[in-house]
Amino acid sequence: MTNSKRGLKGRLRQFENTIKGKKSQHSGAKKIINKYKDYEKLIKDLYVAVRPFKYDVNSNTVKYLLIMGKVAKYEYICFAEYVKRFSMLPEFNNKKLSPKK
Repeated sequence: MTNSKRGLKGRLRQFENTIKGKKSQHSGAKKIINKYKDYEKLIKDLYVAVRPFKYDVNSNTVKYLLIMGKVAKYEYICFAEYVKRFSMLPEFNNKKLSPKK
């Protein structure tokens, strides 16, 4: 989930830059490169799923706050579906398997 001022596109760019080894600060990508050091090998098997929602990150209107609530809810619905299918959280969303370093 992101509420980055550069939007989803900016957050995905930050993710990619981090896994490429550039000085970027995407915490999820840092977990990945701690385990998978070879970018060329990793990128062949890496799968990233996104679901965009349109909103204004600078707005505190009821409309946009409700959209942000939907974003958070959707993220947890996706986690629940994953757990239902695989009986565990995705590796890099599981704080026990992949703690922040």
